[in-house]
Amino acid sequence: MLIILVCSLNTVRCLDEVRVYIGDVALLPCIYNNTVPEKVTISWRDKDNNNVLDIKENIPDWKSQSEKFKGRVTSFSNLYKEGNFSISLKEVQQGDAGVYECNIKVPEGSQRKVKLIVTGERPKKTTTAPAQTGGAAAVTPASLRLLLLSAGLSVLLCSLTVNCNSILL
Repeated sequence: MLIILVCSLNTVRCLDEVRVYIGDVALLPCIYNNTVPEKVTISWRDKDNNNVLDIKENIPDWKSQSEKFKGRVTSFSNLYKEGNFSISLKEVQQGDAGVYECNIKVPEGSQRKVKLIVTGERPKKTTTAPAQTGGAAAVTPASLRLLLLSAGLSVLLCSLTVNCNSILL
């Protein structure tokens, strides 16, 4: 997943771009950097103003959620007190692409926009069998070390004997 940030100096201050494939989980960030009120209300809306999730006085309201998002949104309530109102959207569909708004209802009013880009199907990984080498052995770092070690032992043995020709055939 790729997140691109374009920032300014407002309270909730970034326009994020989140890129995912169809079927992935998208993390839609919403961070409030000021002092978080004890009870806070948040509304998440999609490009068509559908209710992605309302958080009323620190409690997610799953009943008011649009059918399109039921069972697909996760909220991280343990992070609310830190100002993190991010959500995740699972089983992303092409129709989910677009701009999402996180509205934080505080006296100064804060809004964050996230652009979800769905890049189509995830490319399938292809596996190919290793090429036939005609029976030749592959040289690996381990086999090279073994070869160098055995050559070094031969030289050491040569230096310990009077007649090296009998050891190095």
